[in-house]
Amino acid sequence: MHQCGTRGAGLQPGKPAEECVFYRQKDNPSVLICQVTCYVAEDQLFQWTEKVFDCLQHRELNVTVLSDSTVAEYKTADYVSCSSAPFLRSLHSGAFTGQPVCQSLEQPNIVTGLSAAVLNHCEVHRIAAVVYQCYSDVIGLDSVTMETYKPALTKLGKSIQLDPSPSTDVLRKFVRNTNIQSNLYI
Repeated sequence: MHQCGTRGAGLQPGKPAEECVFYRQKDNPSVLICQVTCYVAEDQLFQWTEKVFDCLQHRELNVTVLSDSTVAEYKTADYVSCSSAPFLRSLHSGAFTGQPVCQSLEQPNIVTGLSAAVLNHCEVHRIAAVVYQCYSDVIGLDSVTMETYKPALTKLGKSIQLDPSPSTDVLRKFVRNTNIQSNLYI
């Protein structure tokens, strides 16, 4: 993978922080990864999503979103103990024909924020999309939470040739680089 050099969504003039970085796979240029590195305000979610998707060809587009949330936001009739966290749930657009790697997100749970904006855009434009929502007992990403995404990453690895089992050290390095200000220790 190499970085494409596209930086920032340009939604907040004068704000130097990058909002997203695009990566394109050298061997397969049809694979594009968008890493969102900072908060996108609620009133800008749909505008941000439109701007990103306007740059993409929609034909045969498959979108996978990896998102996280606290287990306290997960609603269930049964008690969810901290020992069962982190866990993964999925929600997909009507155009998605694949088999998600985990259970579907049960009602009354919802996907919010940027994940919801992306999924909504994909539903409206009939784009195949799946959101994998990780519910964790920690705020932010850590190596244990990253491990929860492995089934989704392994499934993606078939089409984008990822390392089928990224080491814990690689995951820890990713977490340290993307969330250094919010982690006290790892």
